[in-house]
Amino acid sequence: MSSITHTNTPQLAVSDSRGLPVRSVQFYRGADGQPVDARVTQHYFDKAGRLIASRDPRFSSRLKYGVCAPVNLMQIVSLSGALLLSKSVDSGWRVSLNGEAGQLVDSCDGRDNPRQIEYDGLLRPLAINESGRMTERFTYGGSATAEHNQCNQLIRHDDTAGSRLLRDYGLSGRALSEKRYFLQSPDSPDWPLAEPDRDALLEPVGLQTRWAFNAQGEDLAQTDANGNVQRFSHGVAGQLHAVELTLANTAQRQTLVSAIHYDAFNQAEQETAGNGVVSRYVYDQQDGRLTELSALSADGSVLQKLNYSYDPAGNVLLINDASQPDRYCGNQRIEPINRYCYDTLYQLIEATGREIRHGASHGPALPGLQPLPTLDPCQVSNYTQRYSYDAAGNLLQMRHEGAHNFTRNMHVAPDSNRSLPDDDGDVDFATSFDANGNLLQLVRGQVMGWDARNQLQHITTVQREDGSNDDERYVYDGQGQRCRKISTAQASGRTLTDEVRYLPGLEVRTTADGETLHVVTAQAGRNRVRVLHWEAGKPGAIANDQVRYSLGDHLGSSTLELDQQGGLISQESYYPFGGTAWWAARSAVEAKYKTVRYSGKERDASGLYYYGFRYYAPWLQRWINPDPAGDVDGLNFYAMVGNSPAACVDPSGLAGDYRGRRDSVERDVLLDTRILVRGRSEISRLPNTESNYMDKAFKLAHLAFDESSTILAAPALADMPEMLVSYVLGDSVKERLGEVVETYTATAAMLKEYDEGGEQYNQIAVMKSYPGTDAFIDLEDQHKRIFIVEDFLKHHVAGTSITLGHEVSHIVRDNEILDFGYLAPGLRDEKEAAISEERYLTHLEGGLQSAMEYSYGQKNPHMFRSVERMMQKNVLGAERAMELFKVKSMQDLKVERLSDPGVRTNLLMNNADSLAMLSFMLAESAVKGRLRSWGALV
Repeated sequence: MSSITHTNTPQLAVSDSRGLPVRSVQFYRGADGQPVDARVTQHYFDKAGRLIASRDPRFSSRLKYGVCAPVNLMQIVSLSGALLLSKSVDSGWRVSLNGEAGQLVDSCDGRDNPRQIEYDGLLRPLAINESGRMTERFTYGGSATAEHNQCNQLIRHDDTAGSRLLRDYGLSGRALSEKRYFLQSPDSPDWPLAEPDRDALLEPVGLQTRWAFNAQGEDLAQTDANGNVQRFSHGVAGQLHAVELTLANTAQRQTLVSAIHYDAFNQAEQETAGNGVVSRYVYDQQDGRLTELSALSADGSVLQKLNYSYDPAGNVLLINDASQPDRYCGNQRIEPINRYCYDTLYQLIEATGREIRHGASHGPALPGLQPLPTLDPCQVSNYTQRYSYDAAGNLLQMRHEGAHNFTRNMHVAPDSNRSLPDDDGDVDFATSFDANGNLLQLVRGQVMGWDARNQLQHITTVQREDGSNDDERYVYDGQGQRCRKISTAQASGRTLTDEVRYLPGLEVRTTADGETLHVVTAQAGRNRVRVLHWEAGKPGAIANDQVRYSLGDHLGSSTLELDQQGGLISQESYYPFGGTAWWAARSAVEAKYKTVRYSGKERDASGLYYYGFRYYAPWLQRWINPDPAGDVDGLNFYAMVGNSPAACVDPSGLAGDYRGRRDSVERDVLLDTRILVRGRSEISRLPNTESNYMDKAFKLAHLAFDESSTILAAPALADMPEMLVSYVLGDSVKERLGEVVETYTATAAMLKEYDEGGEQYNQIAVMKSYPGTDAFIDLEDQHKRIFIVEDFLKHHVAGTSITLGHEVSHIVRDNEILDFGYLAPGLRDEKEAAISEERYLTHLEGGLQSAMEYSYGQKNPHMFRSVERMMQKNVLGAERAMELFKVKSMQDLKVERLSDPGVRTNLLMNNADSLAMLSFMLAESAVKGRLRSWGALV
């Protein structure tokens, strides 16, 4: 597609007088010469500036013709800003009731699934009741368990899969061991209160995993439930250098990966796998994008050489596997090249590549397996796929042209994004989805059932009218991760049961014919390693303890499987949306044990891919139930990575990707430091980091700014808030409170975008360190990312929250809020996770005294130097500076002007630190209540 297609197709944002984003406009054009279609997303806010409804372009377009259109998402919040009701056309409605401290107490949804949470005096959850069954119980350590660092830590968690016992914690608060006891029955439990009664529901043998960490919190070793030990070594900068594995009952260490080399931007350049295969990465020097991914065997032969080309926006245009030859068959030249074409919204609209010539599959099944080596040039042929979507991003048609042509049409519900394939039958959305938007039938005869948490509970793989069905059942733990898969099949009057149990670093697979397979799983640099150890029933064609190295592409899809000697076990290629285009293996027996495929995820017998929180149907190009995280990836809760699968991957099925990886902003950052992780899910996995720490920090910042807006907007301002505003922003602010309210309202709305369900949810990056600051936002960053240092995550949550409010305030009001002065750090230097109220107030008082030094003119020289620095860096323009200083020429812009209280107020009303600190002073009562509910204020 030429650049002409993208001419005059900007993305626009429309704000109201309060600075709230009420409209976003995208201009769609599918091909050269087509007219441009303006697609408008509408947002509605209440008087307090809180988002209450959103409507996507598909529904918005109906309003032009006077047709009534639903909103995609509607929500009602309490006076304190807590969500009471959300109603989505995709996922149905949900009511939530909170306690006095803001903790969730009671909820119910469209499927009539009631849920109550009980808390102790410290507001820690004690039990969860769902539909009258006690599905979870929590037990915490007391003073008597100090020897194992269990004080105030979770030591037993009875969940929907069984019980987790956490017997030892390290000094950093991370668990050193975990023992999992599975339930005897896979059915959802009703946990009794007494521990002996709970124990009676469990299997007698527990499975224990142990970890070891160094003083920096880096992983040193993991010992799985079978006794296999993985060891990790790091360089001085904390980068992974090597991974070793020692199998149970052996003393020999196997190297899985070693000699990992990194460039100046902390990107891996080269690594050597345990089988001698050397992987190399080449990046574009201008933008840091991956341009070549190669793998060479120990004898120097090329196993893989993927060359990448991109458009200026970072969309993948071409992938050329230079390790594969061109083939010729039937007057066709078949190149090992995939090409991609996009519309102006960067949705994939055309793709070309190679597929199996005979036996291709465009449904749940895999295509026919081909033998290795692939000597027959006619095994594969060229294909072209074309895709068309509606204005909401729902697939309407996939047209396949290849050895066998195929077209799939999709029907989309008129009042939601629920969609069904056209199978020449009647389409009934009411019976095909439940009230929460979960798909009830995968293909004809394959019925699906969902649990109270909207997790896929079972799927009927074969339906029989005169007998029991073949079924696959799934069991999840308290974190929502799958830990059991039980398959039952009927044969010769017998019920055959296969089962997989998932543990940290280990899968235990048993079959009805007596096979017991332990699969050791490890991430070794680029390679995913799986070691197959049979306890019983080993097939004769495979050696025990077979080591499999899986080489992936840029998405993590398993394209090559290699053995310990570097020999090729299997090879696989994929259609853009994840279906297998062709695959080959050196034996059918070995091919049977390949379970991880597209995006590095496990493919089930149903053809679904399990991503961690959802299941994906590649032949439908969509998820089978709505996004549990809400609208973090847009208002279409079923769309897969915004219909851009060649460039994006969803790691867990929850949210859209972190945007801007290795762009010019990141490359500037990487000149001074290294980026450790990107996005909320990666942050939660950092050592010594509370899993929901960032969630709490953003919620607290939003509460402070939102509450402050409400307080200042009151018809009659109380004495204390009036005094605080004057102390922090100066006496001249009294006549300009409306401007302050607008700033707080807009900042609260922007903070909401970084909270769960917001478009900016994943736009956080953690750096190892950074000269002179703990956090920053680049005002020129189109992705509005917040960059924070690792140590920042170890501070008291209130201090972190103040800093986040500070950074987000820079984004509102067209980047007019700057850094004219920094107040005393106070809470932002507090390292204790829980502090007394007296200590908390002392920090606030210190912040107030620091603020008064600015408002009373004691920091005038300092503020003026900040103005000069920002003007030198073009952060502050001359026109804006003269406006703030109330002068008409640059010659009059002098430090003496700051002796005018009105000029000082001009600067302080636009000073991020003053606004952030003031919000926590004004909202003191609400903030303290929230901190108490988290145990952060005692």
